Parts: sequence; C-alpha cells; structure tokens
Amino acid sequence: MNDKIKKIANQSLQGKAIRHDDALYLMQIDGDEIYDLFYWANQIRLKYFGHTINGCSIVSARQGKCTEDCRFCSQSAYYNTGIEEFNLVDTGNILDAARCAEKAGSDSIGIVTSGYSINGDNDFDKICQSIKAIVSKTCIHPHGSFGELTREMAESLVKSGLKRINHNIETSERFFPKVCSTHTFADRLNTIRIAKEAGLEICSGAIFGIGEGIEDRIDVAFTLKKLDVDVVPLNFLHPIQGTPLDQNHSIKAMDALKIISVYRFVLPDREIKIAGGRERNLRDLQSWMFYAGASSVMIGNYLTTKGRSILEDMQMIEDLGLKLVTSCEDNKKLAGN
Repeated sequence: MNDKIKKIANQSLQGKAIRHDDALYLMQIDGDEIYDLFYWANQIRLKYFGHTINGCSIVSARQGKCTEDCRFCSQSAYYNTGIEEFNLVDTGNILDAARCAEKAGSDSIGIVTSGYSINGDNDFDKICQSIKAIVSKTCIHPHGSFGELTREMAESLVKSGLKRINHNIETSERFFPKVCSTHTFADRLNTIRIAKEAGLEICSGAIFGIGEGIEDRIDVAFTLKKLDVDVVPLNFLHPIQGTPLDQNHSIKAMDALKIISVYRFVLPDREIKIAGGRERNLRDLQSWMFYAGASSVMIGNYLTTKGRSILEDMQMIEDLGLKLVTSCEDNKKLAGN
C-alpha cells in the first residue's frame, strides 16, 4: 500500500486540512495505486457518513432561452440545441414533481430555473408559492437553483421555507472566462455569499470534462473548502449537440472516480453528490462512486438529459449495503425529539 496516500488520508481522518500539493499528488496517482486512493477515500466517507447515502431530485421549472453563454449548456440562447423551451411552470406541476421525488426516496427536490436570474416579480412570487406548497404538503426538503440572487430575494426565499440554494462555481477562477463570458466568477461567489448571509445552506460544485486541467480541478476543491459550502455536486460533461463543447470526449471512468476521491480528501466531512453525466462517464463503474468517496447521488432525470432508472439506482444502493436517508425519516426523528 502507498504510504504517502495513507499519510495524507490520516490527515483527513483526523480533521486536518491537506495541502494543495498533496491534492495534486493524489490527482496524479495512476496504475494499481489508484485502488489505494479509493480505499482511503472510502474510509474517510465511512468515518463521516457511515453507510448512509442522500438522494436528491430536480425539476426543470423554467427551461431554455437563457441569456448566458456557458459553453457546456444546452439551455443557452446562444446555441441551437433543439431542446424543449418553456416558461415557468405552475405550482401544481412543481408540487407533483416533489411528490414523485419523495415517493422515489429523494431527500430533496431542487427547483431549477434557466436564466441569469428570476426575472419579474410574478415569477419570483410563483417560486415562493411553490416552495411554501412543498413545505406544507410534503416531507421533502425544497432546494432551488435560480441564478443570481439579491439580498432581498434570498431573504424572501428563506421566509418561504427554502432550505438550500444551488449555485455551482463550475470551474476554477482561472479557467472560468473560457467557459462563460456573460457573467464573471466573482458574480457567482457574490450570490453564494448573499445566500449564506441570508441563512441558506449552500450546494455548489463543478463540471468536469470541459477542457479544464488538473490544477483547475484542484483549485475548485480548495475554493469550495474556503467558501465552506455544505454540499458539493460533481458533474461530468454530457456533450450536447449544438454547444461549443459538443465534440468533447467523456472523461475516462477511472479519472472521474479519481476526481471524486480527491474531493473526499480535501472536503472530508462535506456531502459530495454525484450528479449530471455519471451514466455517460462512469458507465459500468457507477456503483464505484461510493467506494471512491461519494456520499450522495442525484436520482431520476436531469434538466435536458435523461438519468438512469430510479429502480436501478435503488437496487444498486441496496446491493451495496447502503441506506438511503429520506427527509420524511428526518422529520419523524425531529418530531420524536
């Protein structure tokens, strides 16, 4: 067994921060020693999360016609991708999606809207109404991804019952201008700061396979650590025809697992969620994501691409001897206290 990997792992297991150059070393591990990396990532996961796994689902509540030019995104108005476009759906449809996610075993439902922000008071009011409906009529936790937020918007979302906001930083500050030109990395950090100050939990992560280098992948991990985010979603590019990245190749499965493991070393006690692109990039190694350090997974479909069958995911989790924790169970525990 590689003694250096073990030494770095013990730092994480003891709650001590690892160094940037240690993370770089881990990200460059290859050959048989990659299994040592997975082993220790799993030990770190077990310490902080045991055999429990969180699941989440999302609903595309407003789709397409986005004013931003993120080069990987099928919803940008800059690219002709042929996706279905629609305005904000009504509260009834969002509530139905929440109930389906709850039935599937998800811990949360993420309401996702396309665009730089939620434009217009009517749309924002409808979002708040939908959040209130989910809180009052289901056990599932409402989360949201609404683009840039003002302080007033964040405070209103909290009052409506929103638990967590998703706002991915996507990539490193250095590489960000090559991914998007219509808003800045600083804009993303500002929304995260506003959301945290309003009392919202933060779900923020990245997408890999968009042309970034190893250093970029590591920089993102340490940026998220500095931001003290609660949940770290890791996405892997699913190239969409019509976008500038439609010819990008998938990340090798073992490299994707290596990314998950290094993030577990850097962020030992944070929920690491595997989200978009896992089916395409991990393929037959999807179950390995937990051994590599993941403690959470997105269940069901994504925004404009299909996910894996919910039944298949449930069977995978059961076969691994893991337990999916649901928000209804959390609420029962709170009621018992």
